[in-house]
Amino acid sequence: MKAVLGACQVIETMNEKRETMLIRRCLAVFLTLALLAPCVLAGERKGPAWFETVKFKGDLRLRYEGFDHPGKYEDGERNRFRLRYRLGLVADVADGIRIGAEMRSGNPLDPVSDNQSLDGAFSKKEISLAQMYVDFALSGRFSLIAGKFSPKKLWKVSDMQIDDDVVSEGAMGRWLFGGHGGALSKVQANAWAYALEESSSGPDAYAWGAQIYPEFKLGGHAKLTVGVGYEATVRPELVADLTAAGKLEGNKMTHFLSEDGTLLSDFQVANAFVEWKNSASERWPVKVSAFFYKNLGANGVGKNNDSAYFARVQIGDYKKPGQMAFRLSRYYAEPDAIFYAWTQSDTTRGSNLDGYRFDYRVGLHSGGHLNLTWYRTDSAVDAWPPIGSTTTANLSNFDSETMDRWQVDYILKF
Repeated sequence: MKAVLGACQVIETMNEKRETMLIRRCLAVFLTLALLAPCVLAGERKGPAWFETVKFKGDLRLRYEGFDHPGKYEDGERNRFRLRYRLGLVADVADGIRIGAEMRSGNPLDPVSDNQSLDGAFSKKEISLAQMYVDFALSGRFSLIAGKFSPKKLWKVSDMQIDDDVVSEGAMGRWLFGGHGGALSKVQANAWAYALEESSSGPDAYAWGAQIYPEFKLGGHAKLTVGVGYEATVRPELVADLTAAGKLEGNKMTHFLSEDGTLLSDFQVANAFVEWKNSASERWPVKVSAFFYKNLGANGVGKNNDSAYFARVQIGDYKKPGQMAFRLSRYYAEPDAIFYAWTQSDTTRGSNLDGYRFDYRVGLHSGGHLNLTWYRTDSAVDAWPPIGSTTTANLSNFDSETMDRWQVDYILKF
């Protein structure tokens, strides 16, 4: 029996080494393409000198925020004022090569929030390097971005799965194909590899994934996008260890744990999504989106808590003074459906979420608008541990009280 167990351990170690070698080879390919791109794109530059292409952009947000959360604060209520500041630049340094950098406010240990609370008796606030990347347009159909970058506008995800403030580290390839006429207007595919945590005593933690989504034209004003995706978080325990040690702040860890205190499930999340847009009314455009998630790596009691969905309806636009938009969002995630570390931070629920969000936005002036937001959230799983389970967890991470949260934002983009 000992010989069999020993053989199994050897095989497991070999599999881990193969996984590590595979991701390192993928990253090596990405980096090799990045190094060769200047040679591929070399030639006489057309247009202005690179320093004439530098563009600065940024935004400022001032926020009042209130909470009604029985059992969490004195009298169940809390109020605070916060600010967010982001300033970055992009430049076309050569034909087909763009670089970018950005500084952001907020706690550098918090990957899901750029906010800075107004407290500390006039003490100085933190600002950190948030982005530094190079983006190669290697052809009319393929581009590669590498470094530390915001993936928000590069792929299709919900803010329940990945908070809008998250800045990834690694590389992403993007393929775009035309539809050659007819109802199919285009097809986009993305593939990525992200570094999460380097370990000096064992294999590293990383994430990789891919998605594909065609877009269809429905008449003269409507578009329909449908897609599927998959993302695997390899050795997520290293990320959970960072949270436990206070080296990663933001979302609390809300997954099922095994008897030895480690994560019960792996995270191999498949998803499907659909998005419909209608711009028949310039004043009241409509956008409807829905995402569905299934964690194929769930184990034990996690297999009964491995699903999530997100839906959003938005009507209107707020980019011009006097224009307004209304938005309603539905969040639902069981504890082991999606990985906790980068989920929507404003719900305060991590991966264990049952909630709603309502937004009202109105344009005030060029680049500026007012945003009123209300959240009502609860835990998808309240009772702990599940009946008949020996699974353990930190009970404080499974809050059974309903939380109301409201925000008043002034946002200026420049």
